[in-house]
Amino acid sequence: MKRAGQGDTLVARRTGRTGAEGTAGGAARPARVALIGECMIELSHVAPDRLAVAYAGDAFNVAAYLARSAPPGTVDAQFVSLVGDDPYSAEMRAAWAARGVGSAHSRAVPGGKAGLYLIRTDDDGERTFHYYRSRSAARGLFGPGHPAEIDDAVADHDLVYLSGITLSVLGAAARARLLDVLDETRRRGGLVAFDGNYRPAGWPSPAAAASAMGAVLARTDIALPTLDDERAVFGDTGAADAVRRLRAAGVGEIAVKLGARGCVIADRTGEEAVPAVPGVRVVDTTAAGDAFNGGYLAARLGGAGRRAAAEAASALAARVIGHRGAFPPPDEAPPG
Repeated sequence: MKRAGQGDTLVARRTGRTGAEGTAGGAARPARVALIGECMIELSHVAPDRLAVAYAGDAFNVAAYLARSAPPGTVDAQFVSLVGDDPYSAEMRAAWAARGVGSAHSRAVPGGKAGLYLIRTDDDGERTFHYYRSRSAARGLFGPGHPAEIDDAVADHDLVYLSGITLSVLGAAARARLLDVLDETRRRGGLVAFDGNYRPAGWPSPAAAASAMGAVLARTDIALPTLDDERAVFGDTGAADAVRRLRAAGVGEIAVKLGARGCVIADRTGEEAVPAVPGVRVVDTTAAGDAFNGGYLAARLGGAGRRAAAEAASALAARVIGHRGAFPPPDEAPPG
């Protein structure tokens, strides 16, 4: 297997960040990252007759782990969403701030409500999600009522992150508007990062998901997929298939997550396997992939090479799966 290059040009080309050095004229400013998606009320079993309440959702989880893992002063993470004006939505936004995630580009919808999901976890730590989100305020993202100034604000970021779950809550017109935002982001010199994060319940068919995701991948600089998802949507039989397809789509930086087998990182010239952290006791796999993505992007934005970023991301994900829920206690999941 040819080793992937370890250069930092993709992530550093706009901010000028190459490690400890800053941009011309002084210290580098924080990289501005917009993460687009839905945050929901999370209910998870802590006992057969007891539920814990938290606030999570894949893109928000990435934002939280990005903010948590980034070296001080290197990242300004902003979550882009729509929420309700109900008490739970207010508590949700407070939870974002507590996790270091900004909400400058999120809005409250009068009369709107937050979405809800429940998690059931089996004896092996694998989880099943049950969603109650058909009237979630976030379904209006990039729709007719979504303020146009948000499009311009998002496009002005150094990095924009989204996922297949983000796409699944949007209608066709909203997806087209989002694609325009991604095009404008790249025209201004920003980057797009994407994780397909396929959830069958969110799509009428794998083909529909493949079509929507393919349009985003044509505008993606950094792909962070999970092989199981790529197999379900695109028919990839292994990481090598996924890498070939993503390269053909024009993606320049790739990290294919393989669960307990680690990941494969790749660029346009080579690929390299990075093993998982050994001996990890799996309690709950909720947010493992999100933690990996947040940890990887934090390391890259801090100046780390691809392999070092993948190793840091794997270590963070390993800590996360040893606890129940999307977010372990802060003192038990240190940065990176």
